[in-house]
Amino acid sequence: MDFKLWRPDGEARYTNFTWALPGAGPSELCIRESRFAETAEGPTIDLGGANLIPAFTDAHCHILPTGLDLQKLHLGNCTTHDEVLDAVRQRHQELPEGAWLLAVHYDQTKYNGVHLHKDQLDAISSDRPILLRHVNGHASVANSATLKAAKVTDETPDPKGGTYVKDSSGRLTGVLLERAHEFVTATAPSPTTEEMVEAIIAAGEAMANYGVTCATDMMTGRYDLARELEAYRLAAERGCAIRTRLCIQWAELFGPRAKPVDELIAALDGERCRVWGAKIFADGAIGSATAAVYEPYVSEGGNGQLIYAPEKLMQMVRTAHEAGWRIAIHPIGDRSTDLVMDAYEALDEPARHRIEHAMILSDAQIERMLKLGVHCTMQPEFLARFGHSYRHHLGPERASKLKRFRSVKDAGIPLSFNSDRPIVAGDPWLACHAASNRPEGYVQEENLTYAEALEAYTVMGAVANNDPAPLASGQPAEFITF
Repeated sequence: MDFKLWRPDGEARYTNFTWALPGAGPSELCIRESRFAETAEGPTIDLGGANLIPAFTDAHCHILPTGLDLQKLHLGNCTTHDEVLDAVRQRHQELPEGAWLLAVHYDQTKYNGVHLHKDQLDAISSDRPILLRHVNGHASVANSATLKAAKVTDETPDPKGGTYVKDSSGRLTGVLLERAHEFVTATAPSPTTEEMVEAIIAAGEAMANYGVTCATDMMTGRYDLARELEAYRLAAERGCAIRTRLCIQWAELFGPRAKPVDELIAALDGERCRVWGAKIFADGAIGSATAAVYEPYVSEGGNGQLIYAPEKLMQMVRTAHEAGWRIAIHPIGDRSTDLVMDAYEALDEPARHRIEHAMILSDAQIERMLKLGVHCTMQPEFLARFGHSYRHHLGPERASKLKRFRSVKDAGIPLSFNSDRPIVAGDPWLACHAASNRPEGYVQEENLTYAEALEAYTVMGAVANNDPAPLASGQPAEFITF
């Protein structure tokens, strides 16, 4: 087969050589031969003893947001309220008048589990909108200027599936959860189409540096679906370093404000960029205590939030399914995962679809998932990055059993790994290490072998995208060396 050889630093080497090892497949995923030849007389590639594996496919991430976040204030290294406020104050002094101050990777679980209050942000500026997005992407903290721009007051009712957090006196704290976070965030200035193109290209370069050559955007339509599709098309034409697959938000396809985009989808280059399916959120995240769980959170009580009532979720799934779309649904908690499986179980062909995350799973749920035949995606890098948050909200015992890689794989469920970046750095090498050598505090019985982890992030990533498996006979392929 023809293949493209990449190095993890993003440098591409284009070749027309033939895969010279007969029978190579997932069990022989990591090849340690030095030479590959087109014919007995033809040229060879000397890898100098390096290892050769299929390139990584990140089948669940956020490509455009990754590029846009490169321009925002990053709070990931802050460990106290004062450090966050100092970073925000410094950025405020650097920005021109009227610009929004947007920050990412805010995480209250690093600050003794206590959120910042909008009054603390107002002390820096009550005129400039300031918005700190939580590291999990499901919550944020806003100052008064941001809430004013969104027309949110102490009297504003909570949206369905979200919360404007208030103190005991009924006053807004600035903390926004789920749909409330989405609503307020949407009031920030949207990027232009050209800014989107530049962000997608920048994200592609960042991913290629890790050895990723194909990635799936899991929330296309966050800003404006038509302009985003155009931006992805233009980025591909301008040589984006990765192939892109797009999963469009359900509401943009079937909601009351949906607009026809068939022509824009048809204009995409099916090899470099194409639409994969429709995305639905079923619940929140553990880091903001909004994932829908059966057992209450030990940190602040409550059982999280469902984004949609069970009947509504089932109707949404059926609508997309009957329209011929593949569906990817985000349930992180065990309660929401059951509801997603309820919805899939009512379909005539549930195996067309995917379950994303499924972080809390019982044996019975794993057995049920196998019967449905759905593909499951997981993010091992979360274990390395967010252990402190999971233990804070769930307690050490429940947190130790998150992401049951071995149990899911041994059951025979199709399993792929990916990053969900920019929630994390998107390092597949770290992810494969975390999946095969789970960090301290997680049960080790759920480890995979390193080869199995590589397979999940490469071969099975392509399967999740409905792309040809990179080791299939006669198929083009992309490889990386290390």
